[in-house]
Amino acid sequence: MRALDRFELDLKYSSARQLAADRFMVPGILTEEQVRQVKAAGYIVEKVSDLSQVAEERVQEVSPVNRFAEVAGLSGFKERAIMGYMTADEVESALVNLQAMHPDLVTLIELPHRTWENRISHAVRIRTGTNTDRTGVLFTGSIHAREWGGSDICVNFLVNLINAYRAGSELTYGGKSFPADQVRAILENLDVFVFPDVNPDGKHYSQTYNPNSGDPQHFWWRKNRKPNTNAGASSQGVDLNRNFDFLWSSGIGTSSSPSSFTYKGQSAFSEPETRNVRYLFDTYPNIGYFVDVHSYGGLILYNWGDDNNQTTDSEQNFLNPTYDGKRGNLNDTIYGEFISTQDKDRIISLAERMNNALAAVRGENYTVQQSVGLYPTSATSDDYAFSRHIVNRLNRKVYAYTIEFGQEFVPPFSDMSNIIQDVCAAMNELCLAAAGQ
Repeated sequence: MRALDRFELDLKYSSARQLAADRFMVPGILTEEQVRQVKAAGYIVEKVSDLSQVAEERVQEVSPVNRFAEVAGLSGFKERAIMGYMTADEVESALVNLQAMHPDLVTLIELPHRTWENRISHAVRIRTGTNTDRTGVLFTGSIHAREWGGSDICVNFLVNLINAYRAGSELTYGGKSFPADQVRAILENLDVFVFPDVNPDGKHYSQTYNPNSGDPQHFWWRKNRKPNTNAGASSQGVDLNRNFDFLWSSGIGTSSSPSSFTYKGQSAFSEPETRNVRYLFDTYPNIGYFVDVHSYGGLILYNWGDDNNQTTDSEQNFLNPTYDGKRGNLNDTIYGEFISTQDKDRIISLAERMNNALAAVRGENYTVQQSVGLYPTSATSDDYAFSRHIVNRLNRKVYAYTIEFGQEFVPPFSDMSNIIQDVCAAMNELCLAAAGQ
């Protein structure tokens, strides 16, 4: 599959499928010119859908007004939320007003790094009770601009959990219920952190770009909106999920070209959005669990992403310069990323527990697999989170995951409403596990 890299295509490697020993099917978003180039190189290209038409349909599902600008908007959250996808402004308003409605439960965290378009981002922490020995769980969403639903999942998770606690009632998602005592256990024993919209500039660009005014790829924008100096609209921005400090310089699954959809930036944490995520880990050292919510593929991914896992040789690890240049080649005998048997068993067990909760909602089953999949990556959020305790033994170990929801970057909102329930059930299940339930 790496032969395709020379085209700098917008490909979804995590959703690739191996059809035969030497044949893969890789979904992607291509212009007509790119389709011609790939076909000329001998590849088969199958057009699944006209993304210009899809973009026109999806933009109609974005609210033209801020439904949550006032506190009263959140009191009718369930009724208003079904009207369509949240905008970047709505996400921020929801967090601010959630704290205003529930000041005893919700702490609003203003993140220190403004985006390139000068937006201020917020996260929240929710908890109650007097327990001072708490584990933290962090959820992030919409790090990629076109993956709008990550924010909607995160905000729904917050509102539903708080409402169930206030009502002293069970929390139900389809066929999966969390009794009232489990809801209390989450809020009384954990610090739950939620950063719903990591990349608000990118989301705003994606949701407001007119798909009829030019290249529809810009509706399906992935990166942030850093104003790179290179000419051309595609040269703007950095892929934030290739900008974290985990093997950033290796180039595994990343690009140094600003025009690439996987452009890793000028240095690890060069971007304010990724520095905001790092800030949460640094400021709240009790965080021991992390989920980054993405689309798409129906996957729950666990570490590592740079190479196959192995549990026998601890010298083969990302910090060892002896193996620089030898990582990222799958299924060889030269290198495998070390993970202890105990950590591997724990991280898979938690992933399967999340998947079981998700499946109980309406029968959907995600695939639990190592992040490396069919294509190695580096500088991702989940590997950075899990690597922190290895880089610095004073840091707490963080069990980290990526959830890839659904089968489209932006599903029809009728589908997204069901997906929200699925993933929220998985998030609550991880919280229960973190709380020792």
